[in-house]
Amino acid sequence: MSQMENPFYSCPVELALQAIMGKWKPAILWQLASGAKRFNELQTALPGIAHKVLSQQLTRLQRDGMVMRNHTGYDFPPGYTLTLLGSTLRPALDALAEWGKLHGERASTTAQEASRSA
Repeated sequence: MSQMENPFYSCPVELALQAIMGKWKPAILWQLASGAKRFNELQTALPGIAHKVLSQQLTRLQRDGMVMRNHTGYDFPPGYTLTLLGSTLRPALDALAEWGKLHGERASTTAQEASRSA
């Protein structure tokens, strides 16, 4: 059973967060929200992600129905796009990006201060 099909969530926010939870899933979805990308394009756009991790995350996003691997022909390597379900996350990703622009520096400073005092 896919994580997306699990009926044991206490609220819809928990289900939505489960769909995008992880260090790399939101960044991958954000990259694909602007259009189809090949594997190497995603890896270049996401500095620090290992080849294996990107492959695993794309597989999970495909399994959960968020991302589709499409074959563009013999001359080009396959690319990845958001599915219709995945594209419904665009407003949430946009809202998270806006929050990050507005509050990211403050949140980062607060987190650094908290880790120093721990």
